[in-house]
Amino acid sequence: MKITLGTVQFGINYGISNTHGVPSDAELKAILSAAEEAGIQQLDTAQAYGNAEERLGQFSEGRFQVITKFPAVATREELENALSYSLSRLNSSSVYGYLAHNAAVLIEKPFLWEVLQKAKEEKTIAKIGFSLYHPEQLEQLLELQCIPDLVQLPYSILDRKFEDSLSILKKIGTEIHVRSVFLQGLYFMDPDRLPEKLQPLRPALMELQAICRGKNISVGDAALNYAVSNPNIDQIVMGVETAGQLQENIRMVSSWKRDAELFSRIEAIEIKDKSLLNPVNW
Repeated sequence: MKITLGTVQFGINYGISNTHGVPSDAELKAILSAAEEAGIQQLDTAQAYGNAEERLGQFSEGRFQVITKFPAVATREELENALSYSLSRLNSSSVYGYLAHNAAVLIEKPFLWEVLQKAKEEKTIAKIGFSLYHPEQLEQLLELQCIPDLVQLPYSILDRKFEDSLSILKKIGTEIHVRSVFLQGLYFMDPDRLPEKLQPLRPALMELQAICRGKNISVGDAALNYAVSNPNIDQIVMGVETAGQLQENIRMVSSWKRDAELFSRIEAIEIKDKSLLNPVNW
């Protein structure tokens, strides 16, 4: 299963279309059980996700590989402390992946990479890396010889700014995880009810939804399977608020029939203000 369960919703209200809020303990257990049953092996979390790490430490019971992320730190000691803090909250002696939540911190303080390498040598971390927001960040880090085992980056059916980066990362053996395949729920929104700031995206959103209607498939089906079908992508990080949502996402992948013509038409959609494809600008 090419899905990694995102957990930001487990600790904070997140997403432009989130209507359920933070899941209860019972719902969280149901989500994790559904993930395990579907063959999902990885959980993606972060120190910044409220109490998500703690809840995973309480309920995941060692059933999954965990990738977590550290916030902006200024010194080696702060990074070491951040790792210890996350391990304590996760109730674990090691993690599968440990990433800079924003690659900018490693660009500004490349000496922090040595701390990650040391923790990897000590087998506290299996894979080190960073979360990217702009392709330029990857170029800078590769120049600094910060060669990642694992990266996370935004990628979706209308936001493909990292397309060229994917093949570069594959050539150096990096495990690639992508986030925001539904653009935080934007693709599901009624184009006539978009917030004023997002109005420039209305024509593209209308066209996307019209193409999918013409093919008698949901936008969710198209968006998710566009990423799944990319051979350079290893995992799609997908957050849910209910077990039912996760089961529906799994169904979308397992029942998909490839349609190259559909993807070609969607790739031709023009976006006038591509900065609005970055939720930071919302």
